[in-house]
Amino acid sequence: MKLLPRTALQAFQRAGRKLDPFFAGRWYWSLKRWLIERRLAYALDQYGDQSMQARRATEQYRRAHFAVRYWRSAPGPVMQIAEQARKAGLPLHAIRLVVLNTDLRIRDGNVYLRRPFIVTVLNAIFATIVGTHMFLMCLMAVTAQGPTWLKIVVILAVALVYCFLYYGWSLYTSRPQQVIAAHGHRLDALCIERARRTHAAAHRLNLH
Repeated sequence: MKLLPRTALQAFQRAGRKLDPFFAGRWYWSLKRWLIERRLAYALDQYGDQSMQARRATEQYRRAHFAVRYWRSAPGPVMQIAEQARKAGLPLHAIRLVVLNTDLRIRDGNVYLRRPFIVTVLNAIFATIVGTHMFLMCLMAVTAQGPTWLKIVVILAVALVYCFLYYGWSLYTSRPQQVIAAHGHRLDALCIERARRTHAAAHRLNLH
């Protein structure tokens, strides 16, 4: 019986993750990639693969393909860190949440992982407001006139709607914070490693 709440929570999370691409707007990037594919095919057919039109469309397709996989477009250095994180064994879903919320930022040419404390505060406030509002809605259903079965149906419907909306909201609030807490040190290491390689390459160019 002790395992029942955890099992139910895991089942809810698995079901919710199937909705994450919708909340993240992956459909938008899929449509954009499809349009760019048409543009790239046209450029290759009309101007050839060495033309500026084809190169520009190829770069746009590369960025759109990244956005479809990671749910958001990103600058080149951030794209590199995301791919390196995937090769290093970080969960794909965790990398997606970090990229989606633009928690990988660029400063002075280097990528760093931001840790916005204000998001944690706002998430706690919003969760309190949503929980209170849902409780009041359920309380209104309980105290309203009507058969018991109807009250139960209303309560379940209200809970379902609020859980659905809050799970989508958590994609931009609590869940990326959990990812940063769990994998932030590994992402920091990748950012530092990239900065060292960039600095070393710039130093070699200066010597030449």
